[in-house]
Amino acid sequence: MKTRINHKRVADKIETVSMGLGITSSIVAAGAALAIPTGFSAIGVALGITSAPLIVTAAPIIGTAATVTGVISGGAYFYSKWKSKKAKEESGE
Repeated sequence: MKTRINHKRVADKIETVSMGLGITSSIVAAGAALAIPTGFSAIGVALGITSAPLIVTAAPIIGTAATVTGVISGGAYFYSKWKSKKAKEESGE
């Protein structure tokens, strides 16, 4: 039994997740820029006496996740366009 997956719906859902992560990544990056240690606290972080704020540590991870989902979203978008064009050509339009 062959399962048909609606490529347009899948691409739309992936795009929604990608946009959400992109917005989240922007907010986290802005928060990390404000929370980054400066002065003596930066020296303490560099020496390992204190730790960096969680948002500063998490920002690169969330940014990477946003980038990966953006790449997947782009791939799904172009795959959907290709499948739509192929289906249109097969139907003779």
